[in-house]
Amino acid sequence: MYSKERLDKIIEILKAKKHVSAAYLCQQLYASTSTIRRDILELEKSGIAKRSHGGVTFIQGINIEYSSIFREMENKKEKSYICNLALDFISDGYAIFLDSSSTVSNICPLLQNYTNLTVVTNGVKTALELAQMDSVTTFIAGGQLKQGSTSVIGELSGSFIDNFHADLSIISCRGINENGAYEANQMQALVKQHMINNSKATILLCDSSKFDQPHFYKLSSFRSITTVITDKQPSSKILNSILENGCEVLY
Repeated sequence: MYSKERLDKIIEILKAKKHVSAAYLCQQLYASTSTIRRDILELEKSGIAKRSHGGVTFIQGINIEYSSIFREMENKKEKSYICNLALDFISDGYAIFLDSSSTVSNICPLLQNYTNLTVVTNGVKTALELAQMDSVTTFIAGGQLKQGSTSVIGELSGSFIDNFHADLSIISCRGINENGAYEANQMQALVKQHMINNSKATILLCDSSKFDQPHFYKLSSFRSITTVITDKQPSSKILNSILENGCEVLY
């Protein structure tokens, strides 16, 4: 089993059981003690789990911004499905803002089927992938490279984005409830707000694990978002709020 697959399995186990022993993980994953120990250290470094009493405990908290490694592994099938739905909003010749989220990065390989796109992003990984495509002109925002992530954030990033006006912003978030979309980090939210304010339309990609998950910083109300794309129908409370604010929902 590859390292990423094993980490993904450990996270699934921790979400269900909250605390497990290292011996239990060795047994479940058919891995050595040293391998599991390295995996636990990686999860602890990422802020996902904490070693305790011969095992590991899942860290839960609404204000935690997990590392890019964890976010890339989380809900991969749902993210891919959502990004495929978002293609209906993209046309040849479009100028697009893409945020640095792991959800939005899944749309990058799909853009090679379009021609003459211009993309502005604050995601280092996103920019590097798009730079390989002849049909896409890519700009990356300057600013602070956030530790443990591939995101460029800060006032410089927002000022850079203000130099552009896009046909479409495609962004994600850390959670939504009936009051809107949220981020765990205010600097991430501020960059995305600049994208929203400088585009004709905004698509919010949000898988169902983020429903009813308010976080520390309010990203946007649904009134500023054109369409929410997700993998399942939201609760009636969230759904009614989205529709009442003139926002479309696709799932």
